[in-house]
Amino acid sequence: MSEIVVRRLRFEFPVDTDLEVLPNDHRGSRSSIAFSLTMPYLEPYLIRTMRGALPRVKDRELAEDMRRFSAQESHHYRNHAKFNEQIRSKLHPEIAAKIQRIEAALEADYRRFSSERSLRFNLAYAEGFEAMTGALALSMLETGGDEVAPGYRELVEWHLAEEIEHRTVAFGAYQALVGSYLYRVWRGVWAQLHYLKYIHRFYACLMAESGRGPFLPYLPPSARSAWRGYLKTFAPDYDPAAVPVSPRLRALLDKYSALEGAGSD
Repeated sequence: MSEIVVRRLRFEFPVDTDLEVLPNDHRGSRSSIAFSLTMPYLEPYLIRTMRGALPRVKDRELAEDMRRFSAQESHHYRNHAKFNEQIRSKLHPEIAAKIQRIEAALEADYRRFSSERSLRFNLAYAEGFEAMTGALALSMLETGGDEVAPGYRELVEWHLAEEIEHRTVAFGAYQALVGSYLYRVWRGVWAQLHYLKYIHRFYACLMAESGRGPFLPYLPPSARSAWRGYLKTFAPDYDPAAVPVSPRLRALLDKYSALEGAGSD
C-alpha cells in the first residue's frame, strides 16, 4: 500500500501578487519565481518519464508510487502555472515576451528528451532533479526556510512537503530499470546543470525587470544550507529512503490533507 497521498488542491493568488515573494530578499524573490516558471514544463516531463517507465516496472508497490508521484506533480505544475500567470501580468511586455521565449525553449528541450532520448537518460534526469530538489526541501523543512509572502507561502510549503513525501520514487524507478551508479552521478549532474541554466536565464530576465544587477547566479539562504545533504546524494550507498526527515513533515502533510477535505479542490 503506497504511503504517498494525492492532495487535489487549487490555490488562488491575489491580483495584487507582486514579485517580492521573499520579503526583504529582492534577489531571492526573483530566484524563487524563476523556479516556479520552470514547473509547467519540468513536471509534465517527469510525468511522461514515469509513464514511459511504468510498463517495465514489475514491483507493484513501486508502480503505484510512480502513479501517485505523477498525480502529485500534475497538481503542482497546474498551481505554479496559475501563479506564473499573475507574475507575467506584472512584467514589462518586453521582459514577459523574453521569458515566454525561454519557456518555449525549455518545453522544446523536454519534449525532445521525451521523444528522442532513451528511457535510461530520462530516468537519470528525473532522479538527478529529484535528488537536488529533495535535498533543498529537506533543508528548508529542517531550518524553516526563507520568509515567504502569504499566498505564495502555501504553494511552496505544500509543494516542498510533497517533494519529500515522494522523494524515493524517481530513485526507485532508476534503480529498478537502470541501476548504474556512475551513470546516475554523471547524467544527474548534467541534468542539474541543464535545469539550473534555465533558472539563471529566467532570473536574469526578472532582475532586468527591476533594473538591478549584476546578474550573477544567486541562491537564497535556504538553498545554501542544503549543500551538505546535496553532496550526500553522490555517495554510492545513497538512498533517499534512509535520509532522516524532520518531524514537521507529518504536520505539514496532515495540514494540506485537511485543506483538501475542506474543499480546496
